[in-house]
Amino acid sequence: MTTRNKMITGLALSTLLATGLFAGNEQMKKDRDSSCMMKKGSMQKGGKHDERSVVGMFKRLNLTPEQDAQIEKIVLENRANMESFDDAFTKDGFDKAKYIKIMNEKRDNMLKSNAEILEKSYAVLTAKQKEQLKVLMDLRKEKMNKKL
Repeated sequence: MTTRNKMITGLALSTLLATGLFAGNEQMKKDRDSSCMMKKGSMQKGGKHDERSVVGMFKRLNLTPEQDAQIEKIVLENRANMESFDDAFTKDGFDKAKYIKIMNEKRDNMLKSNAEILEKSYAVLTAKQKEQLKVLMDLRKEKMNKKL
């Protein structure tokens, strides 16, 4: 094999390898971006609402803009009433007892708070949307049972 043939073969192999690496990198970017898009699409003003949560499932019900605004308002109002652990910090100190109290209350009130959000949000739905929600929940349950 002559030097010229070796150079051409090496160049062709290098080009093939570089193209493969570039394509693989682009596919990884697409996969990462699509998963980020799903997360971004499920983020709403007021918190995370992915499809695993019932409020997140509401977003798949073709809500009217008014319904969407009402549900967001319910979530935001509920979250606004929660005390933040930031309140345990001051300009010059940290109140450990207050932090523990806030975090314990947050844990204790989380179930009650979520139930209140669901109750008020469910009341916003039409009868057809309630039926669709039940179907979505059944499908989610079925999918989760298959994973087990």
